Amino acid sequence: MHNNLIYLTDGRGKVDASKLSDAEWAPLVVDNRDSVRRRLVKCAWCWDEDRVTHWMKTYSRNGGGRVVSHQPGESADHPYQALESDEHKAYCDRVERVGVAEGYTAQRESRADDGRTRSDVLLVGARYLSYEMQHSPFKPGYGARERTRRSLAAKRDAVAWHTDSSVIADGARVAMLRSNQARRPQIENPRYEIRILGGYRRVLVWDCTSREGHRCPLGRYAGCGATHVDSQPSAISLDDFIRQAPAGLVQPVWPLDRLGFWTTAKDYQIWVEHFGEGRRSNGSGAAGRWRHSERQGNGHSRRTAAKNHAAVVPWQRDDESQVLTDVLNGLINLERSAMEEFAKLADLRGEAYDAQWKAWRTAAGAFQAALTECATHGDVDMSRPELEQAVKRAVRHSETEG
Repeated sequence: MHNNLIYLTDGRGKVDASKLSDAEWAPLVVDNRDSVRRRLVKCAWCWDEDRVTHWMKTYSRNGGGRVVSHQPGESADHPYQALESDEHKAYCDRVERVGVAEGYTAQRESRADDGRTRSDVLLVGARYLSYEMQHSPFKPGYGARERTRRSLAAKRDAVAWHTDSSVIADGARVAMLRSNQARRPQIENPRYEIRILGGYRRVLVWDCTSREGHRCPLGRYAGCGATHVDSQPSAISLDDFIRQAPAGLVQPVWPLDRLGFWTTAKDYQIWVEHFGEGRRSNGSGAAGRWRHSERQGNGHSRRTAAKNHAAVVPWQRDDESQVLTDVLNGLINLERSAMEEFAKLADLRGEAYDAQWKAWRTAAGAFQAALTECATHGDVDMSRPELEQAVKRAVRHSETEG
């Protein structure tokens, strides 16, 4: 049903027309027969967004479907939108409160320029993080994958889906955080810790021998001697996730895949070096997906190949202009400065920590802004994520050589 969110002026307030019982819907259709004169059903979307009153027509199709529509020429139909529950609002309030306290800009019900892409809370730090809380099952044609794809296309750096239902998490088909269930008073209590139970993992790297204690993905009892990468569940609180994600300290792996997950920026780098970067995985099973990309054509793992070959920055070619080279070298220097500022946080406490945190945030923001500008340069044939990974690999390589 389109236009499902309506205001009823008889005292019931904002309701979801698709959730009304047949005993409630039938008299509503009769009472609202002359909708403009009756003034009983008002479009909640138009009122909430623009403070414009549109009196809606309500009727039933022959097949039994419910219809809530605008008067001819007033406005286009709106896509289905779930009614915000008290818990949903409490979660969004908490995310906004934690994000603002950390120094981020928070925008509620933020919409992109296309008018169709909405974020429950948009957190703006070094990255644009779209936070989406899901309490009810997804509607066909308006699922998490479609909404995530549109959000990423609308220049959101990442979409953080969150639910407290294992059923919704399993059916989302995107990388989704699952937390323990909490009531509204618990969600509103800043001292109550909401733990992420699924969707956040740490990356493991091991040389496959019988001494390492890991089972060989190829089924060899004594190990195959290759370097393998896998992940296992890890712990983080929702508040810590919100503090770290807009700063790029945690990042999503395969955000458009059901088996996608979030991990630390360090583990994300390890994962990308072994499997490459992409929004969806290939293959049918977890072991099959990871194993086929773990080895290169020469039989070495990517980690071993990286040790055997000098790391070169892919854009540095002889025919490039000196101006572009200077810009890219500047990116490397900005990332190195941000890493140095972050390293200074290790032994600090109190006001000194807060001051250094702001210094690191400033340095990280400068790098991200320069990265966005450079990615639009006509001579750069890489996407922004690819360019970012190349710069960070160059920084790590220079530190290893030093």
